[in-house]
Amino acid sequence: MISRASGLLGGAALLAAMTVPGVAATASPATPAVHPTAALSQQDETFMTQAAQVNLTEIDAGELALQKATTPQARSLAQETLTDHRNAQSHLEQVARDKGVTLPSSPNAQQQAIGNKLKSASGAMFDTTYLQAQIAGHEEAYTQTRAEISSGSDAAVQDFAKNFLPAVSRHLSHARAAAAELGVAPKGANTGSGGQAGSAPLRTTDVALAAGGLALAGAGAVLLRRRRRFG
Repeated sequence: MISRASGLLGGAALLAAMTVPGVAATASPATPAVHPTAALSQQDETFMTQAAQVNLTEIDAGELALQKATTPQARSLAQETLTDHRNAQSHLEQVARDKGVTLPSSPNAQQQAIGNKLKSASGAMFDTTYLQAQIAGHEEAYTQTRAEISSGSDAAVQDFAKNFLPAVSRHLSHARAAAAELGVAPKGANTGSGGQAGSAPLRTTDVALAAGGLALAGAGAVLLRRRRRFG
């Protein structure tokens, strides 16, 4: 009886091995559950693209400024922005991997055009062009980042924006201070046509004063004509 039972058990083991060839007696591990990432909003994706392009622009400009800048103010700003935007880009790339988002590999067309100007500039003109670009670029980045913080919907992307904003604000402040020390006016800040001062909306008091001045000038002209006529 014992011999027959042993034979049956051996046959069952042989049958199991034939049924699943090459598989050991241990059970195969269970396949882990897959949890797809929810689709990001247009606001979140747009911000990630913009932030990546800002980082890439600042990395390129910082490396270039460390080679070509002629003033300690510009070189100090370049080192600061280069370090911060490298760190920001590394963080953003991790968020993008987690969200399944493909980030751009180069700055946008306008940023590339500014980069080309920096490559062709030298001496004091380089520092001027660099500082003006730093102010304009960080003003735009500040606006974009604030928009993500207030209007974004993904927590991870918003957290990146909240961590990104202080660096952008600090860079903007330092760029403005460096420009002031070197006597570099922000691009578009002149009072000529096309400048910010020229395009700024008139206040109500300005309009009233202007209208009053025109009225006085007109009354003076009429009085002068009457004197000439009856003199």
